[in-house]
Amino acid sequence: MFIFNQIYVADYLKLYLELLELPVQMDTEVLSVIKTEGGFCVETTKGIFNATNMVVATGPFQKKRVPAFSNLLSGNIVQLHSSEYKNPSQLQKGNVLVVGGGNSGAQIAVEIAEEKETYIAVSKKLSYFPLTIGGKSVFWWFDKLGILKVTNTSFFGNIIRGKGDPVFGTELRNAIKKGGIILKGRVTSALDSSIIFEDSTTLEVSNIIWATGFQQEYEWLRMEDVIGNKKEIIHNRGGSPIKGLYFLGLPWQSRRGSSLLQGVGYDAEYIVEHIRRQNYERDN
Repeated sequence: MFIFNQIYVADYLKLYLELLELPVQMDTEVLSVIKTEGGFCVETTKGIFNATNMVVATGPFQKKRVPAFSNLLSGNIVQLHSSEYKNPSQLQKGNVLVVGGGNSGAQIAVEIAEEKETYIAVSKKLSYFPLTIGGKSVFWWFDKLGILKVTNTSFFGNIIRGKGDPVFGTELRNAIKKGGIILKGRVTSALDSSIIFEDSTTLEVSNIIWATGFQQEYEWLRMEDVIGNKKEIIHNRGGSPIKGLYFLGLPWQSRRGSSLLQGVGYDAEYIVEHIRRQNYERDN
């Protein structure tokens, strides 16, 4: 967990809530949102809310992404998505295959490898970056060097987006070098208790962690002209084609740090100012 000024993220958010006295309603699921003449009607598990403006700040991690061929695996195999994994005690005896070479997959594989025979399957060559430099978090340096402010339309922004995120830290690389974790290629299919890789090799597995990411899910957003053909959000710096509807916390919404605590504030400020202008024009 990253630390901001020696405060853990959970504590930071709690303090943020208390200082601003925000009327947060917990344990409330949004079932549907429809456009009305005066704004939006939000149906939830705890009643209906009406709003003139609405900011969808659900972020990029919504619906877990697991390959369809996972259903071909035996019911005797323990299968967990990375969002469901807590510690190795959830796993049964035998080896473990972590599918996905992002930071979640890397950290999970390193932890499990201390207790079990562990494999990690990746679809492309792994790249690594130190988690700290000169005693400071690499994200502190990203902020100071302006990397988090690189925009989504700039030359450098396009280069960074094309490369994707590296694995932060050297624990996975060291474990692979020492043989504590065995590196495999991309997973292409599965059958019974076997996983099939792109080089046609197979592996009998007892446990699988699907560190295969998430996909955005907006089925509850019952409005047209908001979701594109590829299920992407249609927006311009968070502002949607529908008046009063905004999005916040999307990856590369306007810059590299848009989905991070260190960068989301820029987009939030822009959206708030936009709402203020709209309200002023409406009332005057």
